[in-house]
Amino acid sequence: MKKLIYIFIVLTSIVGCSEEKEYLFRDVARIQFVAQGNNIPEDLLYSFVYTRKDKLRDTVYLPLRVLGGPLNIDRQFNVSQIEEYNVIYEYDNKGHVIDSTIIMVENKAIPGIHYVAFDDPEVLELMKVRANLVIDSLPVILLRDKSLLKEKVRLKVKLESSDEFQLGERGCLTKTIIFSDKLEQPTSWNYVTNLYLGRYSEPKHELIMCVVKEQLGDEYQVNDDWFEKGNEDNAIFVFWRSKFVEALNAFNKNPENIASGKAPLREDPENPNSNLVTFPSKI
Repeated sequence: MKKLIYIFIVLTSIVGCSEEKEYLFRDVARIQFVAQGNNIPEDLLYSFVYTRKDKLRDTVYLPLRVLGGPLNIDRQFNVSQIEEYNVIYEYDNKGHVIDSTIIMVENKAIPGIHYVAFDDPEVLELMKVRANLVIDSLPVILLRDKSLLKEKVRLKVKLESSDEFQLGERGCLTKTIIFSDKLEQPTSWNYVTNLYLGRYSEPKHELIMCVVKEQLGDEYQVNDDWFEKGNEDNAIFVFWRSKFVEALNAFNKNPENIASGKAPLREDPENPNSNLVTFPSKI
């Protein structure tokens, strides 16, 4: 009997907490980023390298969720750029933390150079949840500055309260955009990709992109989505891999590439001792 009473109390507490949380987040209109697998909004990776050379700006959209129901009017929300920090821990010989250091993350995106500032009239006009919607997005206008050819920058944004919105869950109020104008390892390049295409390197990625675009057109995107499709349907990788190997062999045998030192193609073209670019052949 005591066991049944205990179970009842626990269940009542769980339901009560859920109802309390539901009530707290329905009392007023609240806004937050859309959470994903681990209930925390993931970083967004972007590169101008997949776009036309004359494309000097692009807009990425960060999904938003409204708590408290829709209204039949547009509602303004506020956003700011915030600093990012890493914590470095020092351990003793038993694995216990004995000290920590907070370090500011470098390569912070600069408004007006890497993106259009959030207080710019053009952006303010876009920062609205449209009428009758509870799912919308924050548009962020990225700028193709020359510095992005050499390094990626980070833009961490945070939702702020406004006249129309209070804030939602604490873990869903920030999101980071990491962007550049060079090739970056796709987030979908995982162990399956390694099995079929081998270890990632920028020269390999560039070779893959050149071959696919040559076959399907310059506008074809060889990005995260493309590699994700190959992970789900391995026949895609098998089909294209033979073409990649053919192109790699042609590159390595080209007399001009050999004379210039570009061939054989290496994972780090600046290091003559780095590993050669290869593709698996046994799977």
